[in-house]
Amino acid sequence: MKGLLIAVALATPVAGGIDWHPTFEDALALAASEEKVVFIAVNMDGERANNRTVKEVYGDKQILALSELTVNLVASNATHVKGDRPCSRFGAITCAEHRRVDVSVRGQVLHPDDEGYVVAPQHVWLNPDGEVLLSVPYFISAPEMEWCFVTALRTVDPEFEFRLSPGARAPKGLILGDVFDSKSAGEKGRTGPTREEAMDLLDQLKRGVEKGQRDRLIRRLARADEPEARKYIISVLRAGGRGRGMGGGRGSGGEGEEQGDRRAKLLRWVGVGSPPSYWEVAAEFISSGEEVLRREAVVALEQLAAPESLRAIRSALKKEKDPAIKKNLYRALGAVGAADKGARKLLLKQAKDQRSDLWRLNSIIALGYLAQDESVDELLAELIEETEGPDQIAATLAIALTRNGDWIEVLKAKEQDEATGEELKEVLKVSIGVLEGQPLSTIREAIKKVASDELPRRRSFAVQRQE
Repeated sequence: MKGLLIAVALATPVAGGIDWHPTFEDALALAASEEKVVFIAVNMDGERANNRTVKEVYGDKQILALSELTVNLVASNATHVKGDRPCSRFGAITCAEHRRVDVSVRGQVLHPDDEGYVVAPQHVWLNPDGEVLLSVPYFISAPEMEWCFVTALRTVDPEFEFRLSPGARAPKGLILGDVFDSKSAGEKGRTGPTREEAMDLLDQLKRGVEKGQRDRLIRRLARADEPEARKYIISVLRAGGRGRGMGGGRGSGGEGEEQGDRRAKLLRWVGVGSPPSYWEVAAEFISSGEEVLRREAVVALEQLAAPESLRAIRSALKKEKDPAIKKNLYRALGAVGAADKGARKLLLKQAKDQRSDLWRLNSIIALGYLAQDESVDELLAELIEETEGPDQIAATLAIALTRNGDWIEVLKAKEQDEATGEELKEVLKVSIGVLEGQPLSTIREAIKKVASDELPRRRSFAVQRQE
């Protein structure tokens, strides 16, 4: 498989959707014989992110073209059409076939939890020998999936050439060489409720339940990508001292204080486990009078990384006076504005501004969230070569956040330079590790230190385990 193939694929309109292979075993055999990448899509019914993936992502022009170069499998345990007729959701294959693929994938590729649950949507790319190249749990956009396809294809064929679309970048939840560990993730690793389940949760909460159970049901509801669920979560957060916050009732420290703490914890949970559509929930509290909620809301927006929240973040940046909150707004700007020219321009400007170390360093780190761009690469390369200091460390960590392996040799050369100090060498070591496949969480402490972070960002670093 050579780079020329992609030009042919892109020049030829693809009829229909992705060409899904009917059997797992035969797909692996075909990939081995033709030295092809295997693409596995794990999907479920009745949940908005899964439905959106089928409708928007699998039908994207670039994804269809790239899928022509891979052997493709879809795993779903639902039945959409009875008998041997083509599946109404996935095309030419039958429901019996994608159900059998689901069984094989769960047993031989994925890591289910103790009850057999796996995350959906979830996507995995295998090499021709059936070994995992990379995977991503939960929803990813078409530009993020494009990056994954190209990275997998280039891993198998280093000569593969492809010009990525504007906005294409590594997903934050990217896992290199392995798949998501549902067992270690516990409840936080579960797929969000279907609409039917969400409506049942709302009914239970409105009828009234015990305090401990209420907390659990609210957190579960906050994973539902449904407007009614978002409305209810906002009502809980707005309740304040009126006795309707998480858990209800009064605390020994005073009702307002107790409820404030509970609402802050709920906002933190939204950032960790809610769908990106919950940016509307978090955005309401950016300008809230309570500082604890404002801080949590901004970090939640960074972790949700919804492009729709860009306008709200840019507006908040113009008004914000609190230095600690403003530095987090710069980070959030990078996360949500990955493909936005205005966001890139502002962050590049702020990354050179010497008036505030706090804002500058966080802006440099935020550059790592942006889609690949020549001006960003030039600044990061320039900062790497400058006199050692926090800017150099921040740039090194931003490079790690890009997950772009083209930087490996640059960082290794700096690591081997006799003039490089021990602090920078340590950061270079963990950053190189991330680019080579180590978990993103390995740079979390280094970022926390240089960026003066006070709040955890579990989702930003794809941390699976309970904390």
